[in-house]
This record gives sequence, C-alpha cells and structure tokens, in this order.
Amino acid sequence: MAAIPDKDAKCRAIEKMIAAGKGVTESCREFGISEKTLYRWRKATQA
Repeated sequence: MAAIPDKDAKCRAIEKMIAAGKGVTESCREFGISEKTLYRWRKATQA
C-alpha cells in the first residue's frame, strides 16, 4: 500500500472543517478523499 503524504495533517484539517459546521462529504471532497477513507484514517489513529 502506498503511503499518503501528510495524512494526519489532512485528517486534522478535515476534522476542523467538520467542527466548524461544514459537512463531512463536502470537507472530504475539498481534500480529494472519500468519506470511507476519512473513517478508516480515524479508526487507524484511535487504535
């Protein structure tokens, strides 16, 4: 599997956008990732 550059930074930025009231789908689109990818990243950082 290929490494994603700045994955943690992207995840944090998306989380901030969601906290500010933007939708999950819209926030993910701005970074070019799917919602499923975001949820996988969240799960990986929680483990």
